[in-house]
Amino acid sequence: MHPRCSKRLLCGSLLLSLLLWCLLLLAGDVQKKKRPVAGRFRPAPRGQLPTRPPARAAQGVDFASLFAGSHAGPRCARGQVLLILVTSAPGNAEARHVIRRTWGAQEGRPANRWQTVFLVGQAAEAEVARGVQREQQEFGDILVGNYKDTYRNLTLKVMHGLKWASEQCRPCYILKTDDDCFVNTDRLPTFLAELNTARTGLYVGSLFSQEKRQVIREPSSKWYVSRQDYRPDKYPPYASGIGYVLSLDAAEKILEAARRVRPIPVEDAYVGILAEEAGVRAKASARFAKHNVRWRVCNYRYLMVIHHLSPREQEAARRSMLQARSACRDSLEVTRWK
Repeated sequence: MHPRCSKRLLCGSLLLSLLLWCLLLLAGDVQKKKRPVAGRFRPAPRGQLPTRPPARAAQGVDFASLFAGSHAGPRCARGQVLLILVTSAPGNAEARHVIRRTWGAQEGRPANRWQTVFLVGQAAEAEVARGVQREQQEFGDILVGNYKDTYRNLTLKVMHGLKWASEQCRPCYILKTDDDCFVNTDRLPTFLAELNTARTGLYVGSLFSQEKRQVIREPSSKWYVSRQDYRPDKYPPYASGIGYVLSLDAAEKILEAARRVRPIPVEDAYVGILAEEAGVRAKASARFAKHNVRWRVCNYRYLMVIHHLSPREQEAARRSMLQARSACRDSLEVTRWK
């Protein structure tokens, strides 16, 4: 081969190799740009508490997250007639103390055993949280859940309480109420054990009328529920959150439904939604009073729950409850829920 041709062939080979090398470098740079940057999508910090039912919870309540943490729960004897779950804010220590010395106080060992437990979430202030811890250590009657204690988390609070009660205590009946309510503990356990005929499938309280079951869509309302969370414009029949009684089997059916029904931030309406889903019929009873009026002593032979009492009124209501044992013997005893 002519020497000049050899030189041209060598130069061409070198140029081709250089071109291929440049193409390989460019391809490698493109591949690097396609790789995700490490740490770009950071996981959510551990230990954060839900401020509302999570958007992903279309499957239902995440019970495992509610029980996360190292809080020691109350002790309870299994098989009691009645377990009373009282929703309470962390800072409402006075209201809890008043209940302990009024309707929550037991005289000796009652024939029909019952117990009171307060449901509390995580306090925003460290000092309040420490106060709740000290209170639980002293009285042993507070169940602390792993959720921020806000009004719109009341649904999580009640679901947590019902789940704990049904698994750990297994009472015949559960009463859910609030810390500004009076419970007739002189009558209710005995009524449930001896006069109540609805031993199973019981969900009873003060039901809202149809016109008051409208879903509130106004975002500024504390009862606001979006269509994403609940599509219908009216709730099914449900009992007011001031107080409702569930038989253990009804509570278990409601909790099972909660696993697949998206929670809403209106606790009593959500329980009604779950009851409908579970085939548990809501029963109306006038024994649950939404308003505190000037009740006579004899009314305490009938009423089981009264709403909106101050600490002073709680004391007076307990006196009336005890007086009704003997002062109203001539009054006709009502033996039904109506």
